[in-house]
Amino acid sequence: MKRSLATAAGAIGLCLALAAPAGAANAPSEPTSYTDVTIVGEDPAQAPGTTPSFRLDDRRAGKGLPKESPQDVQERMDAASTLHALEREGRTARSLAQQGERSAAAQGVGIRRATPDINVCMSNDKTYRTYGWTIDHFFHCQGTTQTLYKQRCWIFGCYPVGSFKFRATTIGQGYDNQRRIYYGTLLDKIEVKGDVSGLRLRHGIGCDNLTGSPRCNAEAGNGRTDTLAEWQRFNASYHWFNTAHEGDSPDKRAYYNITQSFTAIQGGRTKSLTTGRGGFRCDSATYIPGRSSACVFDVVIPVMNSISIRDREVRQTAGNIRDAQFRPRRTMPVYAAKDVPGAPSSGEPLTRNYYDQATQDRSRTRVRAACERYWPGYAQRGLQCDEYPFASTYQSAGANPAHLNYAVKAIPAEDNRKGGEKIAEFYKLDRILDSDPFYVHIRS
Repeated sequence: MKRSLATAAGAIGLCLALAAPAGAANAPSEPTSYTDVTIVGEDPAQAPGTTPSFRLDDRRAGKGLPKESPQDVQERMDAASTLHALEREGRTARSLAQQGERSAAAQGVGIRRATPDINVCMSNDKTYRTYGWTIDHFFHCQGTTQTLYKQRCWIFGCYPVGSFKFRATTIGQGYDNQRRIYYGTLLDKIEVKGDVSGLRLRHGIGCDNLTGSPRCNAEAGNGRTDTLAEWQRFNASYHWFNTAHEGDSPDKRAYYNITQSFTAIQGGRTKSLTTGRGGFRCDSATYIPGRSSACVFDVVIPVMNSISIRDREVRQTAGNIRDAQFRPRRTMPVYAAKDVPGAPSSGEPLTRNYYDQATQDRSRTRVRAACERYWPGYAQRGLQCDEYPFASTYQSAGANPAHLNYAVKAIPAEDNRKGGEKIAEFYKLDRILDSDPFYVHIRS
């Protein structure tokens, strides 16, 4: 066998010599080896349930949303509570990035010190799925693990001489009053082996417009290309994108997809890997009080959880919703097959109705008639007719064709008024637009 290989090698050498041009013997010989680079990503975690859709038609229709268990929804609610508290305290990566210089070094230090919000993403394996973990309309997590390899190559192949492995975790944050979105990326779990001299790493996030107009504008300074030593010293990069006040009428909605790219650079040689997937929506809806525009993460079902059964101000409102969701046969109007949507465990969200005033009017007419039937003269006793699903949803009692999958109850006027305020506050703070889905969770 050895003799056959030697014979073959000799034959190859003879052919090369015969094919060489005149004078080649005196020319300087080509290098027999060179340095190259490659990058390898780990397979993402398996995604339980249904993969969400980022197609434009599904996004416009509010379809293709991920299927979740009650535990999944609870995890999102807990994470959202933590992140919004950090936002109020000015301790998110976006807040700190805005306070300091927008250089890569300053941003790296800022994000490294702002780890509480990044830690929320890191603490859940869902972050490291292909499409990440969207917590609510204002926070999205995405992560990946990559390894850069420096290689020594020659005619028969390459072998690694060093490697740089890292985990990259990105937190996205939406904006209110601006058609703008932010992403901060932190590298950790860095492992260096062998010779990685000369290796550089480039990180970028690409934003694709799905609606044709307006464009998704990457702001100056986005992304980062640096030596591995500098990445270890300042372990983060950032991206801002903004859009014009254009899009689908009447709210001027525009939809976008994002992907991340990591590029290994060695001299003049580069190898890139694109990973992750996410999406956001920008709008200029005029009916969100004090917030005329925003960008949010739309491939998620937000949860209204601001009403508690222990809150004396809204105890009656909370009780009517909870009974409707879990004990519908106890509610009025009487209907043995009653099945009321909206609870996270039902998998059937409510959707906001802003534009269809006729349906809202029918709902109020029908529920008041039902309250008068079961609680005659309730208005004269200082009571109001509470309804669930809310009149401001397409699942209300005013829907056509008419149905009985709703609950009414005559409750104290102040309780009903406070409940209405909490619904309006949720629509505002979570930027729930017409046709946006959401769940209602009553806290114990």
